[in-house]
Amino acid sequence: MRSYRTDVLEDRATHQVRVGAQPPLVRSGLGYLVTANDVQELRTALATGRLPADFEAKLTKLAKGNLIERYVERNSRLFFALLLASMRSSFSEASASDRERLLRVLAYVRKDDDAIPDYLSGGFFDDQQEVRAAAMELGRLLQAFRDWRLRHQVPGMWRSEDWKPRTCRAGAMA
Repeated sequence: MRSYRTDVLEDRATHQVRVGAQPPLVRSGLGYLVTANDVQELRTALATGRLPADFEAKLTKLAKGNLIERYVERNSRLFFALLLASMRSSFSEASASDRERLLRVLAYVRKDDDAIPDYLSGGFFDDQQEVRAAAMELGRLLQAFRDWRLRHQVPGMWRSEDWKPRTCRAGAMA
């Protein structure tokens, strides 16, 4: 018996079926839930150099969660670090539209009552979709930022007086 694969994509919004169509990797489209005030609050926080306290608490909690939650946390922190470096004119590769896109995604992640309320089981799936869409859309920019950070910020961390090498006990690994 032979099986044949047919790529059929159904667009449920328009009720059209297209044979041979390639589905989009990730669909983003929940940004309509983000208000101008949500974005402005993050801009204000960015000016202080710190995440809002409620958002920091949320990301700290996500860091201890499942894989989806850790993905959202890690990338949200990366987005904020990029925005902060861009605002300080240290990293200049992000355009105004790139910065706006990242701010809107962070504002979405910050919301508890979004498309899938975060307090429900699986409530961070929509947040992960938004973060993933932005990460894919801005992949080159994010990689450029990671490279920039390795060249410019990490060496300063190593020279910091706060950094102390780990000491090992005899026979133990650090």
